[in-house]
Amino acid sequence: MVRTPDREWPSTVVPSDARERAQATGVLVRRMGWVTERLTQDERDDVERQLEFWYSNGYCPDALLIALSALPDGTRQRPRRGSERPGDFLRSRMNAWFADDDPGAAMSDVREPPRQGQTYDAWLANRRKQAENEGGYRRPSRLTGVGERARAEAREIAAAKRANPLARVREAERRRAAALESLRVVGEEVPAAAPPAETRATPRMVASFAGRQALAAQSPQVRRIVERLRAEKRAPSAAELAVLRNAVRDAHHNAGLGALEAASAEVNDVTELTPDGQRILDFLARAADDRLPLDATVRLLHSMR
Repeated sequence: MVRTPDREWPSTVVPSDARERAQATGVLVRRMGWVTERLTQDERDDVERQLEFWYSNGYCPDALLIALSALPDGTRQRPRRGSERPGDFLRSRMNAWFADDDPGAAMSDVREPPRQGQTYDAWLANRRKQAENEGGYRRPSRLTGVGERARAEAREIAAAKRANPLARVREAERRRAAALESLRVVGEEVPAAAPPAETRATPRMVASFAGRQALAAQSPQVRRIVERLRAEKRAPSAAELAVLRNAVRDAHHNAGLGALEAASAEVNDVTELTPDGQRILDFLARAADDRLPLDATVRLLHSMR
């Protein structure tokens, strides 16, 4: 169905339904300069009822503009006073266009519009014909049965190549795991002497970071939410996302406490540690045994999986 924007609605069309009446009224209001009028709901209803009556009697916006400015005999009507409301103005000026001089006419009979209107379909057909004559309009061609089948097949192929968001995430995780696997050190580990203290800082920092991330990833609350989202194949809601963020934040907080506890254990030889602290201490111990920061990074990241 062809739709014409409100500001391009033709003023020669007699509206036939509610949508067309609203567009025609918009044209009339703009032409009369009533856009800035502040009307109450009752006043707006009064204007709409009056205009609907004249629309139903074959008056288009152009015909109403002529009738509001002139009498049926061509005499000009007096202009609107400043204190005159739009509804009262319509009622007083359009009274002259009732068929009062015909003895057999009913009270609701009106005169012929000063300008004949047309239907929207007739106006659209005339506009297309004019555009064809001027070379500015081309009727859209219809597809044959073969063309319709080809279009359907093309849409199916395009939809098949469009990756599912969940499939894209899984593929990215698979490629990341493959990249980490390719960095795994092949063969037996060769015992090496402990590296100097100045080269031990980077592996220990990596170990502390890996431990905090591992505790967050293996938090029971975090894993429970993630497993439910994977099973239901959906993104988290706003409430679930808030719970997930709080769970990750709590896990990072507990990991930070565990890192402090592990550091204290190395200095003070503390024998009893919490599970989080013991796990951080294990990560630190692994980092201390590695000579190269790259090896420490690869092994620690593999242990997180």
